Amino acid sequence: MGAVETVIDEEHRAAFQADGFASLPRLVDDTELEWLRGVYDRLFSEHADFTTGDYFDIAGRQDSDRPARLPQIVRPEKFVPELVESAHFQRCRAIAAQLLDIPEDELDFYGHAILKPPNYGAATPWHQDEGYMDPRWRRRGLSIWTPLDEATVDSGCLHYVPGAHLGPVLPHRHIDDDDRIRGLVTDAVDPAAGVPVPLASGEAVVHALRAPHYAGPNLTDQTRRAYVLVFMGAAEEVADPEPRPWLDKD
Repeated sequence: MGAVETVIDEEHRAAFQADGFASLPRLVDDTELEWLRGVYDRLFSEHADFTTGDYFDIAGRQDSDRPARLPQIVRPEKFVPELVESAHFQRCRAIAAQLLDIPEDELDFYGHAILKPPNYGAATPWHQDEGYMDPRWRRRGLSIWTPLDEATVDSGCLHYVPGAHLGPVLPHRHIDDDDRIRGLVTDAVDPAAGVPVPLASGEAVVHALRAPHYAGPNLTDQTRRAYVLVFMGAAEEVADPEPRPWLDKD
């Protein structure tokens, strides 16, 4: 593979603004890709513990006896601070600053690693990232999704509905209508309108926090590893927040 391209252009910016997502140039070279894969595998080997709160199954209950179908580790940089020092992180932060028009040093961030095991990795249902956020606060932000393995329709690449980020936060519910499951789903998206975005390993796609997106189950024999970085500007208090009952807890 060739050298990594680090510059985004007006075409990327226009696509992000109009569609709510944009495919990016390759962000990770071969050497760094192998390093990220090693970090990723070590994280899931050493920190796959439901009791810490850092690891959970998005698609299942934590007290289930079955293997996790969509395991995730939140804030992996807590365990591997070198992730924040990597060239990949620096590229992603620069891209986020350009697309959001927010200086790099004013961006908050967090990472998460989402694993789709081969053959039984569950679908990530249609949802908006903003559906998980407290409506009392508004934050401009985006998510940069980098697969460490080829992401195809069969292995669970992302799908988007172009332009849907310009609408409201849609009604959500917990997967299986079970609030013991952390994952959310919205039924207010027409799946037929979804556009798949297959990616080679080390490529990436960026999307707005309000962009509805979906990733199918992993039907292949290959693990699908994805490393995600979320960047956000400062929180602004909302005077009259909309209800999001799916976030309410007794």
